[in-house]
Amino acid sequence: MMNPSRLQLPLLLLTAACFLIAIFHQMGHETAQEIQSKLAKHFGASSQGSQPQPSFEQIALKFGTDKVTDHSYQDMYDKYVSPLRNNRVKMLEIGLGCNMEYGPGASYYTWLEYLSDVELYYIESDGPCADKYKDKTSNAHVFVGDQADKAFLDQFAADTTMDGLFDIVIDDGGHTMEQQITSLEHLWPVVKPGGIYVIEDLQTSFWQDYGGDPSTQNRARLTTMKYIYHVIDDLMAKRESRTINHDLLSVDCMAEICTLQKRK
Repeated sequence: MMNPSRLQLPLLLLTAACFLIAIFHQMGHETAQEIQSKLAKHFGASSQGSQPQPSFEQIALKFGTDKVTDHSYQDMYDKYVSPLRNNRVKMLEIGLGCNMEYGPGASYYTWLEYLSDVELYYIESDGPCADKYKDKTSNAHVFVGDQADKAFLDQFAADTTMDGLFDIVIDDGGHTMEQQITSLEHLWPVVKPGGIYVIEDLQTSFWQDYGGDPSTQNRARLTTMKYIYHVIDDLMAKRESRTINHDLLSVDCMAEICTLQKRK
């Protein structure tokens, strides 16, 4: 008499084969990605695929950028950039980091790891520094120029948007009032509908050396934060006295950083 336990293995194999045939019959001509997704759903994702992606803060700390060491920008980037990290993203950052003690590249490497498919652009005012580090920033398009130079910004916009607008623009440049306001006004048009424009280090609006107003009472001195207040006033009153208000959806500010989002 045959041992019942010896019958179990063939029966299990037959059942599994029938199950797989049924699954593939349902899939028809679906793509490999869709098939993989359904198999993962039925049998469970692999241990590697089930691991969560590292956070922006974890990646930024690894590369030592001051976005998370001296500041807490991870909250803003988790909110607005995290939903895009597995998409194709076109991104501009003003400031390669040539003015930092640790040198350029910390945010560059952070973005390359955080965003899985990013086309990265930089504007850097320090030409010799940008040239020195070009081999270490070969995965980005680096443009040398002054972010307060309107003609340079307009030419940059024309040269870089023929194949599409930017999903993200980040101003982490020189932080002066003239630089921040001029860049916002001239680069806002390169942001795609639904995209974001981020200004970091807004504490300089209260630092005199950067053209800021420590007293906040000098009406003759237009700071970047005062400019943003005016933009918010126009948004609330449904005025379009500034070009930026024509298609502005929202303004979101946290400590030392604001994000302006364009309407879709």
